Amino acid sequence: MATDPPDSSATTNTASKVRDIFGRIAPRYDLANHVLSLGIDFHWRKKAVRLMQPLAGRRVLDMCCGTGDLTLAFTRAGANVVGCDFSPDMVELAALKETRLRARGKLPDTPITWRIDDCTATGFDAQSFDIVSCAFGVRNMADHSAGVAEMHRLLRPGGTVCILEFSLPTNPIVRAAYLTYFRWIMPLVGGLITGRTAAYRYLRDSVRKWHENVDLAAELRSAGFENIQAAPLTLGITTLYRATRPI
Repeated sequence: MATDPPDSSATTNTASKVRDIFGRIAPRYDLANHVLSLGIDFHWRKKAVRLMQPLAGRRVLDMCCGTGDLTLAFTRAGANVVGCDFSPDMVELAALKETRLRARGKLPDTPITWRIDDCTATGFDAQSFDIVSCAFGVRNMADHSAGVAEMHRLLRPGGTVCILEFSLPTNPIVRAAYLTYFRWIMPLVGGLITGRTAAYRYLRDSVRKWHENVDLAAELRSAGFENIQAAPLTLGITTLYRATRPI
């Protein structure tokens, strides 16, 4: 059965709304992330980077890079990285973070390219990256199927996609506790840190909607990826996806 094409105006409005949300919380985004995850977000990114080794000399596009934590982690591991996000506020903070780290000698000499762009339709040449990564960003794309298709387009044959995304635990006890945290504690704490409680209500609601409506492994398969792996992390509150573009 044929389906109606996506409503472009609705997609544009959704993208604008999400961009505004992240722009408003950008100044305290990192602090909120680290507090709300109890610092476990560092572990998730390190796990993703280790999974992609060896990285020396490989070209990486970090989609939805936000304030650049995963971009910087790939850079430390020896990759040549482009960080791309549609929020100018986030990209500006990422570049400032890079400058501070370089001043302290915490990064190798390899330059990082920062770019403000729509990750569902970038202007990069096809098959120009060895790895495309995305940490907690696919869920925020107005058209995540288009984002996954763009990942496939940008990867060289044999290239790898690496995605971190929130998920819900399968264990009923853990899941109940996590949903209680999501419903009450996260919006309260996130709001206190950033002054934007609504942003963390959006996060809560988007994760629930994502879990109920999206099968990311199936979308990767539909886009043409193979060797798809989905590994739950930290009792299943996050899932690390890996897939390859066929040679």
